[in-house]
Amino acid sequence: MAETSPFAALRRRPFLRWGLGITGALLGTSAGGWLALFGVAPSAGPLEVLGDREHRTLASLVPTILGRARHGLSSSIALAFDGFLADEPADVVSDLRSALLWIELGPILYDGRASIFTDLSQSEREAHFRRWMESDDPTRRMVATAFRKFINFVAYDDPVLWDEIHYPGPATGLR
Repeated sequence: MAETSPFAALRRRPFLRWGLGITGALLGTSAGGWLALFGVAPSAGPLEVLGDREHRTLASLVPTILGRARHGLSSSIALAFDGFLADEPADVVSDLRSALLWIELGPILYDGRASIFTDLSQSEREAHFRRWMESDDPTRRMVATAFRKFINFVAYDDPVLWDEIHYPGPATGLR
């Protein structure tokens, strides 16, 4: 009769089988949770630096910062941001990508909500972003200010908007 010891489960093959099974289950659960939280972002086309999910987050920031009327600029500003990042050092790219993820997870981390930034309604996004602008946390204020400045810079650099804001164009001499 074979002798069974209390440590039989720790033998090499059963240990590997259980270890790999548990690791696979944890990875599957984590991937499923990540996918359930973020969903699948629509393809943004050829991007140099950003992923589709990051593009979606940035595109949802545009009408949040500029107002609902500027929703049509969302994709072009997000593409301009991607082009800007293409020439930046790796540490700057990493920081800005992290800032986008932080904004996306902001409602979960700071508001205790069960949804991400891009899943909020327009008015909820605006209120959430306003809280970031007025936060006592200097890092959140800095992230919000950086994205607000960049989005405004790109949007108002477009000559199509100049008539709407009564801007005569860049000064090229005496007026």
